[in-house]
Amino acid sequence: MNIYIMREAVRIFKRNLRIKSNGYEKFSGTDEEICRNIISRCWNGKYFQVSPDNGNYPLFYSRDFGMCCDALIKLGYKDEVISTLKYAIEGYADNGYLALIIPKEGKPFNFPDFYSPDGTAYFLRSLRMAGDLSLVVNHREFLNKEIMFFEEVVIDKDIGFIKNQNFSGMRDHAVVRRSCYDMVMACMLSDEIERINLLAGRELLSNLLKKYKLKNTLIKNYWKDYFMNSASDPSITSHCNVFPYYLDVIDDLDMMIKSIRKIQQEKLDIPFPLKYENYNPRRKFILEEIFVSGWERNTLWGFLAIPYIDILSRVDLNEAKKKLEDYGRLIEKNGMVEVYTPDGTKPYSSSFYSAETSIIWAAMYLELKLRLKSEGGMRRWRSKRMDA
Repeated sequence: MNIYIMREAVRIFKRNLRIKSNGYEKFSGTDEEICRNIISRCWNGKYFQVSPDNGNYPLFYSRDFGMCCDALIKLGYKDEVISTLKYAIEGYADNGYLALIIPKEGKPFNFPDFYSPDGTAYFLRSLRMAGDLSLVVNHREFLNKEIMFFEEVVIDKDIGFIKNQNFSGMRDHAVVRRSCYDMVMACMLSDEIERINLLAGRELLSNLLKKYKLKNTLIKNYWKDYFMNSASDPSITSHCNVFPYYLDVIDDLDMMIKSIRKIQQEKLDIPFPLKYENYNPRRKFILEEIFVSGWERNTLWGFLAIPYIDILSRVDLNEAKKKLEDYGRLIEKNGMVEVYTPDGTKPYSSSFYSAETSIIWAAMYLELKLRLKSEGGMRRWRSKRMDA
């Protein structure tokens, strides 16, 4: 196992012992005040960590930061976002490669210890959202090398498809070959390269993925009234049916409504959003799952909840507001919890692990709440509802 993964595992286990002994942190104030406080504590003066120093993840994660980047900018943290990206891209370039995680001391790494397509895709997305083209211009050669590496490692060039292997991804403990999520990340990376070039008014980055027409392949091989978990697994998993729309990879209203309906039919949003999937005894997980049994099976995840409520607001505003209000009460009680037990009664824990309760995902919740207040949250696609 990677030495940096081992070091982080030891630190997380020590925090778990403190939680077991002293209990979880107590929160006070409104949901909005708690979220602002969490965001402030995740800022270390140089970059945004996923959690404060006393939490599970006092590190830079390109995936988590990428999910929150847009929200952080809209909440007024653009300078901090640009500082974070400067820290990250310099760290990556100095080490010669892009990975999911940058520890405070040492080399960037992935968890699990193999390539993370979303680490690259989310980082390019963050660079585009920040709009500071100097970061791209100054590291153009490095970024083009990483795009080339992505193509070599992830894409089967003969068929223009994700390679038949398991990568590190959002559901990082699950073993899934040719996952829909990884295919979505390839599509998003291609989109973000195009958007960066459009922003620059010239070709700063080489879009080596454009020739594969990845979105056509995504729909052809993964869509059947919802997005399948993988090209060979028709299971319904929530992240595969939320993030294509949340990340604007797919903008088809009818497809989004069908995905939401499937999530609701499977009751993945009960007792509150959102589970990856219902319990599936056939699902395979990496060996490390023995330390966090059930961690990514049918537990309830905060970073899935907010994007789901976001896309739900585009077609059923009242239901989205209700779910967001319910989630706000959970934040006032427990903080921004990383993952809840399947019944939703308490933060997940095992003998080795206690879930984080102060996590940067608070930015996604706070921005969505303020947006639903101010503009109704409908964005595009206002005319059609779930019952249409």
